[in-house]
Parts: sequence; C-alpha cells; structure tokens
Amino acid sequence: MIVIDNIKYACQKCIKGHRSSRCDHTERNLMMVRRKGRPISQCDACREQRIKRQIHQKCVCKAYDKPSFRITTRHLMSIDSLLSKTTLLHSSPLK
Repeated sequence: MIVIDNIKYACQKCIKGHRSSRCDHTERNLMMVRRKGRPISQCDACREQRIKRQIHQKCVCKAYDKPSFRITTRHLMSIDSLLSKTTLLHSSPLK
C-alpha cells in the first residue's frame, strides 16, 4: 500500500480483490482506500448531542454534506500526479 500525506492509496484491481494492503503497483492508476466500516452519517455537532442526550436523531444540518464515494475519474490518479503534489512517505514491501 502506498501512503502519501497519511492517505492510503492502492490500485483499483487490488481494492476489488481485497488486497489493498499488499498493493505495490505504482504503474497503475491509484485510488484512495476508504476507511473500514460504515461511513459517518452525522455532523460533529449532532453526534455530540446524540452522546450527551443519549437520543439518536437524524442529522438535518445544512453544514454537513454527505460524501459521495462513487468511483469517478477524479478519484483515480496516477502515481506521478500524486507525487508531484507531495513526497512519498511510505511504501510497504510485500511480505
């Protein structure tokens, strides 16, 4: 897996094949690896209110915009374009 600015990247084939932690394909287009589990559906303010009051309610804040995780061309990047913005911090070798 390639880590740039504490963001993990892997190629699309390795992500689909559940091998993103072992991906070392720098010649392919890379995608950001999403976090495990369900995506957050509430803003920080509503989440804190839920913890304080122990009541679950739907977040209707206009400030919170639900992130879209559809695969588009803007999420696919080549290693050269990623490295031109920052430096490569860590690339874990295959074990």
